[in-house]
Amino acid sequence: MAEAMLDEAVSDSDRLRGAVKTESAGTFAFDGSEPAKNACTVMYELGLSIDRHRAQQVTQELVDWADVVLTMDVYGLEQMQVMFPEAADKMALLKQFVEEGAVEKADEEYYNIDDPYGEDLDTYRACAAEIRSCIEKLIQRLERAPEI
Repeated sequence: MAEAMLDEAVSDSDRLRGAVKTESAGTFAFDGSEPAKNACTVMYELGLSIDRHRAQQVTQELVDWADVVLTMDVYGLEQMQVMFPEAADKMALLKQFVEEGAVEKADEEYYNIDDPYGEDLDTYRACAAEIRSCIEKLIQRLERAPEI
């Protein structure tokens, strides 16, 4: 869902269009698996289609390619840091990355965006709303960046 929302937001930005590329991958993704039905439904409600999206496992090649690697939750971030320790300095939680003046919270889970997999449609909608809010902040941050 996040990749589709970010792709749309980048394509809507004159400054970012063509300069920002995205890839979605997971530490526990099953290569080639289809998105959850509820994810497709929520994206359709937002005017986006992820029907053709297929999951992929994160690879060294993808991590090397990326300037920034954003994860949804602390567990995913920790897994990525263990799998690719040499790239840990370019990894962050999406929600923390986009918050102005973000500081370490005593409860790291404050920055988690929970995976709705297997949950009901309302949980997917809530997750999508949280991701969308983060994507809007990310776009603002990227548009202010001196170099893209």
